[in-house]
Amino acid sequence: MLELNLTKNTNDQLPGTLGKYYARVEYKDTMGIDKLAKHMHQHNAVWSRGLVVGLLTDLTDCIKELALQGYVVKIDDLGLFKATVEANGLTLQQGAKVTAGRGVQRKDEELQADISKQQFAIKNVKLLVQATGETTIDSMNGDAQTTFTSKAKALVLSLTGSNENENENQNTGGNSGNSGGNTGGNTGGDTGGNTGGTTGGGEEGGM
Repeated sequence: MLELNLTKNTNDQLPGTLGKYYARVEYKDTMGIDKLAKHMHQHNAVWSRGLVVGLLTDLTDCIKELALQGYVVKIDDLGLFKATVEANGLTLQQGAKVTAGRGVQRKDEELQADISKQQFAIKNVKLLVQATGETTIDSMNGDAQTTFTSKAKALVLSLTGSNENENENQNTGGNSGNSGGNTGGNTGGDTGGNTGGTTGGGEEGGM
């Protein structure tokens, strides 16, 4: 069951969003490898908890290693794992010095004063996860059950005087605009391409 909190948007950058309330997932806990191994072991007693921990640890290390070598690692019906970069804007002109390395974005004033200041192509390297296979928006919508947290319920009641229209645990309204898409929120995201969350609405990315 996904529990939802409500957050009021105070950002007026997107027309029509200021003052509206947006649902966000209330996360219960962070499941590390040990907890995930225990959960998997409870599903299948054939594997010992220690074996599952070892497999998950090796899987994690190998995904990171391969991603940092430029490979895309695909785990069927879960996601594509790959490295992505948060890019700096480069000023390319005569006398400029650039590197494919990581560093801070050079300010325009710095480069105007001295074009030979070392410029770095990227600010950060991140891991991107994109859903694949049967892990689509349609399948997630079909499997998910949602409810408001007690805090959100109290907020709705105090502002509307009623919670009769909450419609908990229902997947009504269809999947308009989402059909066939993948859930795979960008973990990290590319500068200028994939932004890590919609103003006022979307969950923020980051891994």
